[in-house]
Amino acid sequence: MFSGALIGNMKNKYQKGSSTIEILIAFVILIMATSAVILVVFGNQNLIIDTQTNSEALNRARTMLEEARAASRSDFSSVVSQTAMTEASGPLTYTKRLDVADIDSFTKAATSTVSWTIGARDFTVTLSTLLTDPSGALGGDTCSDTISGDWTAPQDWKGGFGYADIVSPSGASGVDAFNKKVYLTSNIDSTDNFYVIDVNNPKPAGLDLPILGKLRFDVGGTNSDGLTAVRVAGNYAYVAVGGTQTVHLLVIDVSDAANPVVVTQRDVTAAGVSGYGNTLAYSKKTLYLGLTISTGPELYIIDVADPLNPAIKGTFETGTSINQIAVKDDLAYLATPSSTQLWKVDVSDPTNPTLVQAYSPASTNWSGQSVAVSKDGTTVYFGRIYNIGANKEDLFAFNTSNLSSTIGSLTQDKQSGFTRMVVRGTLLFASNTKSNDGFQIWNVSNPATIVRYDTTPVNIQQASTAGMDCDGDYIYIGQRSNRALQIIGPS
Repeated sequence: MFSGALIGNMKNKYQKGSSTIEILIAFVILIMATSAVILVVFGNQNLIIDTQTNSEALNRARTMLEEARAASRSDFSSVVSQTAMTEASGPLTYTKRLDVADIDSFTKAATSTVSWTIGARDFTVTLSTLLTDPSGALGGDTCSDTISGDWTAPQDWKGGFGYADIVSPSGASGVDAFNKKVYLTSNIDSTDNFYVIDVNNPKPAGLDLPILGKLRFDVGGTNSDGLTAVRVAGNYAYVAVGGTQTVHLLVIDVSDAANPVVVTQRDVTAAGVSGYGNTLAYSKKTLYLGLTISTGPELYIIDVADPLNPAIKGTFETGTSINQIAVKDDLAYLATPSSTQLWKVDVSDPTNPTLVQAYSPASTNWSGQSVAVSKDGTTVYFGRIYNIGANKEDLFAFNTSNLSSTIGSLTQDKQSGFTRMVVRGTLLFASNTKSNDGFQIWNVSNPATIVRYDTTPVNIQQASTAGMDCDGDYIYIGQRSNRALQIIGPS
């Protein structure tokens, strides 16, 4: 009996112990399950938060690239790296940064980075894209509206900027800067009159800018009065020819800078019509060629979508020489030396250019010489050079919608005159015939009150109507004698 009772008691004890263990096991399982549920719930919450913040950061990164792309369309050179900035969103703070690297003159790599921290965890979103400047690559204006450096004290070769001499007593007649090269023409015969000059390094050792290639063009192998203007688009240079009535336009293949080749010669006038090539403008695969005073039209609008086969689309007669042409959108502005000195011509239909308005001052003692349009197309600047008579205004500012009255003007002495101009943002850069003041910079932020900007001017060797262009942040000036090409930059 004793042994049976003992065994029974032991069984009861084991059963009680087993129940306790089972309960403990159940608690462990319950705790593990509860912990797992808690981890899943909090994990889902973290995932939701991470997804939401990642989406916000992605939108911010995309917005930076979209803004950079929009800016590149209006001013490609203005797209530059931006320092890191913070932006709060609820309890979080995002840090945004845009990095921009130049691949070539017409391509930039843009990378937007957005970073943020949640607790002890750091997160980053990075997006990249390429920005291109197709209009710049095809030609036209490659000047930057973004002013950098100190232009109150501009510098020429004395400040270390390069220049180029050519073997020509006539010096330069036309200048076009494009893709780190300057294309220069000389109005001379019997020698080289077209040059390709390397300006990739604006401050070369010894200051001499390398001449990459050159050629001599004479009509029919005989002497002419040389070349008068140049504009470059893509792989082709378009050149105006002076002193002959049988060829007015050249197309030169410059894809190999060391070996420029004339691929097309064009007589634009009808038989018996006079006038020489004098000036050029280029816009959107269209060339605008201005002639000296002619017995026929002086303005020719030429389609150069196929550079090897330029096609005349329309003509316009001024009855006087055209000294310079500026084209903005569907309007062409012409500077001429007649009683009518500034013309606004609608070229939206190139087959039928029509006069919109003209400026005809009471005094004709000055000759319309230069014209430039602000980048936003709201203001046109018109420069004149001295002919005879007393001191008169030699620079005018007009609202492009109305040439009947000026919104601002500038008067210098009668030996002065604006020969070429470039507008960059609120500054107007100009070559001038004024003695010992051949290069000038004017503040035109308020066109009604034009004031001098450069407090320490640089005097180029001699004033010139030969040409002036801008590429990036540098000004390139053609001169009539030695130092035919000069680079001017900020101090």
